Order: sequence, then C-alpha cells, then structure tokens
Amino acid sequence: MTLTSNSGEFIIKHKGEKHNVAKFLKFHPGGSNTLKYFKDGDITEQLIQTHHSPSAYELLKDYKVSDDNPQQFVRDEGDIEHLVDWSKPMFWQVGSLGPRYREWVLAPVDRKLRLFHSDFIERLTRTPVYLVPSVWVPITLILISIGYGRVSHKLVSYSQFSLFTWCAWYYVCGLLLWPLIEYTIHRWIFHLKPPDNSPLLITLHFGLHGLHHKVPFDDGRLLFPPVPAGILMYLGYSLANLLFIPTWCGPLVLAGVITGYVTYDLIHFYLHYGSPHEGSYLYGMKRYHNQHHFAHYESGFGISSKFWDHVFGTLIVLRKLTRTLRW
Repeated sequence: MTLTSNSGEFIIKHKGEKHNVAKFLKFHPGGSNTLKYFKDGDITEQLIQTHHSPSAYELLKDYKVSDDNPQQFVRDEGDIEHLVDWSKPMFWQVGSLGPRYREWVLAPVDRKLRLFHSDFIERLTRTPVYLVPSVWVPITLILISIGYGRVSHKLVSYSQFSLFTWCAWYYVCGLLLWPLIEYTIHRWIFHLKPPDNSPLLITLHFGLHGLHHKVPFDDGRLLFPPVPAGILMYLGYSLANLLFIPTWCGPLVLAGVITGYVTYDLIHFYLHYGSPHEGSYLYGMKRYHNQHHFAHYESGFGISSKFWDHVFGTLIVLRKLTRTLRW
C-alpha cells in the first residue's frame, strides 16, 4: 500500500527503516517537543526504554516511507491493514473481519476514513466541531422554555423565585447526570466486544465507536453526528420518562443532560486537537485520554471527568513527568 503526502518532513528511523512523522507531531501523546531531539535519529532503543504500547508500534507503521522519497508512505505486504481495502468505503467491509476485527480496530492509523459510497450519507456521518453547538444549543433553549411552562403549570401556587429555583434544580440534576451517562455509554456500550461470528454487531460497534479508535486523528470522526445522537437521546429520554422522570420536569432535566453532552463533545475535540497549558484541568485530561487511546483501552472511560473512573475502579494513574508536554 503506497500513499503520498505533502505534509513536510520529520524523519526518524526504527530498526533501520525510515518514517516520516511530520503530521504526527501535534498528536504525539508525549508531546511534539519530546520528539524534536530524535529528528533524523534512530528511536528503536528509546521506544523500548519508555515502554511504548503495541498501538504505538502499529501507528508507526503508517508513517513508514520509501528510502528515496520521504513523501511516499509504504505499508508492508501482509500487514494487518491489507485485511481491508482503504480505497473503498469501510462500513461494508469491517463485518467480514470476524475474529481479527478487534486486533484491527485497536491498531490506529493516521488517515481519513470513508464509510459510505453515497456522498450525501457520508456527509451525515462527518461532524465539524461548529455543528454540535449549532444544533444542540437551540434545542436546549427550547427545552428550557417548554420545561419552565410545564413547571409553572404544575406548581401554580409558587412564587416566580420558587419556580426559577425549581427549574434551575431540575436543569442542574440533568447536568450532573451527564458524567454518569457518558461513562456508562462509553464503557458498557461503546467498549462492548462484539461476537466474532456476528458481522452485524461488528459493523454496529465500528459505526458507534470503533472507527474513532481506528482513526483517532480524523477530525470529522471525533464528534457524534447529530442524527444518530438525536435518536439515542430520544430513546433515552423516553425510557427515563417511563421509569423515573415525570414528564412535567423532563424537558429541564433533558436540557441539563444535553448541556453536559455538548460540553463533553467539545472537550473531547479539544483533547485531541488542543494544546492545553501545563497544570490546567484539560492538560491532565488530554494526557489521560491519550492513555485510553494508545495504552489502556479497557480503562479511563471518563472524558470530561475522571470521577466515575474512581468510583468503578477503572482509573488510569498517570506517572509524574519531569518535563512539560507541548502539542
């Protein structure tokens, strides 16, 4: 498999083979500043000494270049990426991977992923960062308005201040509920291992979350598309109304949940593409989320918060560093 790039040059060597990691610098979990010392050098021993994960070695393969052209990327024949055809839409291929699906999906690559033949459907699966607040903020405001009307109708004898207090309380309840929803979905749905003999469930897993682990640097695949997110939101809201949330305060609780969701989505995008300052909350969360992606796939399910990882025993303990990481 041969690809070309115009992203510049930053050559490192591993076991005698050249790799152009120029476009990887800003994504390197250990910071771009730590790689600069190895330009044009050999990193074979350094990878061993720093205990890099299998994912790191798999990702490195995606940057291998030919000896005479550092812009020509070459994957070895027989490599795991030859199980699929990257020139074709991926949605209809992954189900046939069977028992090799998990191995393949946990071997990250740095490239764009196309899911469908149809350009229209494909656009619906890609989510630019501005789309999330553009869709969900107006919906949240509408829900707050509806919720206030329902609470006012239910609590007719209450003062305006009391009504506002109760409305704020229901909204905050939804906001505080989101981190648990985030953790639950991420751990017990997105990271549920599909059966090897079920192409349907493998494809479903890939569409929901597997693709993000496969192409973690594809900015169009970082955020959940509004259409499937809306469907899941509606189903969850209907179930909550049926089980424990009264319909008269439900819109306010849902507004809080959606606010938490939007915050989570924007944080998630920033953790991949942002450059937080050392000592900041997001600096720690970026390091934490990188560990989830590239080293501890079965831990670190919190993205906007580590709280539920503490509660359920899936916390990733980050080692103390002697240097500041910069991206």
